[in-house]
Amino acid sequence: MENFIIQDFQFIAIMVALAACSVFAITWFLEKSPLSNWFKNSEGIAVSFITVPAFLFGLSISTLSSSIWDSHVSANSSLVNESTAVRTLTSIASTLPPHDGKSLNLAIKNYVSAVLNKEWPAMKGENPIGKTIALAEFENLNNVANTIAMQINQRSSIEGHLVSTIDTLRHARLQRLSLAYDSTNFSRWPSVFVLSFLLMMTVGLLQLKSPRAMRITLIMGALCISSTMLFLYLNISPYRGMNPINPQSLEESLKLIPISND
Repeated sequence: MENFIIQDFQFIAIMVALAACSVFAITWFLEKSPLSNWFKNSEGIAVSFITVPAFLFGLSISTLSSSIWDSHVSANSSLVNESTAVRTLTSIASTLPPHDGKSLNLAIKNYVSAVLNKEWPAMKGENPIGKTIALAEFENLNNVANTIAMQINQRSSIEGHLVSTIDTLRHARLQRLSLAYDSTNFSRWPSVFVLSFLLMMTVGLLQLKSPRAMRITLIMGALCISSTMLFLYLNISPYRGMNPINPQSLEESLKLIPISND
């Protein structure tokens, strides 16, 4: 598992505080509030009633989990496309005249090195500077490729291949950055918190006749809900957490770039 960062500890602290406040508030409301006697005197609340909020909570969690999984799949796809584009550019460089090939390979190497050494660590830490940290290297690569493609008497196949590959690389890069900084966030899912509270409230209602059992059940329910949300949070970004996307294919592509020492 990736090392915890400040955001992780902040989320854990928030979850512990929310869980504790929920248990205290529900216990007070059902035992000591002016409405507690009305609830205690109510009859006919069947145990099966808990299936309603439990189903809604489970549906929200499963939908959120599906969104997180889709983000991981898209992140892996963008990495493959970016690595493929880099290898394609390297292959094109091998067919160019020595000077042009060397210039293109150098621009490719600078870009991939910037992604691996600066941009990817920033993405892991969700540092906003990562959005533009390798932009200069990409723009340089784009300029070098366009200059070669637009040369007089340049073969049309080389021109078209360079332009399309740079477009593919640009799209994969933008997709990767979007997934890193605009991925699923719990703040967009207020229903999860609302349904969690309603589920715990239902648990408390079913244990009104035994205050001790109610407290124990509420605490266990809060622990289960908090654990579920914590594991989701740790995987909410495809580039960090328990099973992050690693730039191994980009590292392998970098090794394939021939750079002469002359």
